[in-house]
Amino acid sequence: MRKKSLYIIAEAGVNHGGNLSTALKLVDIAFEAKADCVKFQAFRAGELVTRLAEQTGYQKKNVKEKSQYEMLLKYELKEEEFRKIKFYCDKKNIDFLVTPFSPKWVRFLYDLGIKFLKIGSGNIRSLELLKEIGKTKLPVILSAGMSSIDDIQKALHVLRANGNRNLTILHCNTSYPVQLCDVNLFTMHLLKEKFHVPVGFSDHTVETITGQIAVAAGASMLEKHFTIDKTLPGPDHRMSLSPEELKEYIYRAREGCIICGVKEKIILEEEKKIKELVLTSLVSKRFIKKGEIITYDMLTEKRPSNGISPMDIKNVIGKIAIKDIEADNVLFYDYLG
Repeated sequence: MRKKSLYIIAEAGVNHGGNLSTALKLVDIAFEAKADCVKFQAFRAGELVTRLAEQTGYQKKNVKEKSQYEMLLKYELKEEEFRKIKFYCDKKNIDFLVTPFSPKWVRFLYDLGIKFLKIGSGNIRSLELLKEIGKTKLPVILSAGMSSIDDIQKALHVLRANGNRNLTILHCNTSYPVQLCDVNLFTMHLLKEKFHVPVGFSDHTVETITGQIAVAAGASMLEKHFTIDKTLPGPDHRMSLSPEELKEYIYRAREGCIICGVKEKIILEEEKKIKELVLTSLVSKRFIKKGEIITYDMLTEKRPSNGISPMDIKNVIGKIAIKDIEADNVLFYDYLG
């Protein structure tokens, strides 16, 4: 995982429809949109769900299959297909990331040479999976949708106890799509304060502006679903971004980094020029004769700022004028003795 102030994961998920050619096209789209990474999911339906496991509400709306098992069968990718996708990502110079859904997939991906791993919200209490991921000692991204602070704490304990020392937590809402009123980006502050790790946002809205707002709220990582065509059949296409929307999302997010800048108070060169003209100096209210003692009623403050600062008036009161000072004149220390 490349070190950047903002790291953006383009989530292909299962939007390849189980087709390698489509998966490679999704890599192209993520690359062209200037994402840092493209992410897939590694599972076998029979290992992930029971044959009668009910679908979620959004899945029922978007697919014709009657169970999660039937649906997921269509979206499996083979080991050799993952090898080809990783090779293609390496060739394109875009990071390759996978969410493994079983310890077997963790071992396969580790042997494949993957550089980091993602844990989906639905696996935050998958003990054996967490152990296997921890043992790799690879950097880990943990999505925290549907999870309590206690759930996250327990998952981190398992990962760390098994060797993981490099973790990022993604704030996540696992409603598909999530409504803006439910996003609650300031949860990231809580996660960062509680767990002392980098935080980001796994974005399940359908908006293109939310990444930019998340950056302003403190996200160092973003994850966003995208697709080739939002009208394709499947569970996630309608809540995913189109290729053009993904480009806009990433552009806006990176623009957000520029806008937010750095944690430092900087006076710009342009400001320095303006500062000279619009900040104020101490100015004589009336003619001050040589030898007079300076008092408050002799002074006011006006632009420009090239004289004594009004904040330093205590250094002026009680001094003696060593020359005549005309009315409405900026004061300098060499006028005083």
